[in-house]
Amino acid sequence: MRTVALLLFALTIASAQENPRAIVARAVAADDHSDRLARDYTYKVRDEIREFDSAGKVKSTRSTLDEVLYIGGKEYFRPLEKDGKPITPAEAAKEQSKIDRAAAEASRMPQAERDKRLADAERERARRREEFKDIPDAFNFRMIGDVMIDGRPTWQIEAMPRAGYRGRGRNIFSSIEGTLWIDKQDYNWVKFDAEVLKPFSIGWFLARVAAGTHISYEMMRVGSSEKDELWVPKSVSLEASARIALLKRINARQNITFSDYRKFQTDSRIVATGETP
Repeated sequence: MRTVALLLFALTIASAQENPRAIVARAVAADDHSDRLARDYTYKVRDEIREFDSAGKVKSTRSTLDEVLYIGGKEYFRPLEKDGKPITPAEAAKEQSKIDRAAAEASRMPQAERDKRLADAERERARRREEFKDIPDAFNFRMIGDVMIDGRPTWQIEAMPRAGYRGRGRNIFSSIEGTLWIDKQDYNWVKFDAEVLKPFSIGWFLARVAAGTHISYEMMRVGSSEKDELWVPKSVSLEASARIALLKRINARQNITFSDYRKFQTDSRIVATGETP
């Protein structure tokens, strides 16, 4: 009986490895798990936007560098730089004071209130990620092959919009196609490249992203032990053509890079996670 059970288990795993949709479904679940663990980390985010004129020349560059922390279930952004220059000592002291107050408040918080705040934060996190659950149903997948990325084997999978999809994310998912790379050991996203097939609206600014826009997203693995290993964003790039408020057209390139992931505790002590990018 045990031999039969092991054989069935092996066949199930083999079937999943050959089925790109099943692989993507596992990757969606693994990414949600990593997103939940990421609240225990602090990291830095550099956001640079270059805008081009009609001749393709850079006409403006804007950038910010922030540190992101989760304290008592809340997300905090601590500004570090703006347009390549450190913020002033007065501004730095003001931002540090906010973080210190938040950490002190969290350390004094009754356990019942702490649990409630964390539960509220988890519900909000889950709400924001609802559309991701539809990815396996929103696309038709085709296995392209096996690729090594940073010394780790991955599946390379093509994703094309599925005509019959009518779910929550249809505004965006039906407008893009791309290629996914998924880690064979952890079943996490490693990378994806996507092209915009038709214009779609996004955000609160009435922007319409034009066809031909290219999106690239990369992940990396961090953590000091098997218990807290997770995959986190490494970089996002967007070469976009968009129309703001349906009037002004812009051509821009946005690069977002993530670095210095470290374990964070609410008493403001940073705990090293070993070698970090």
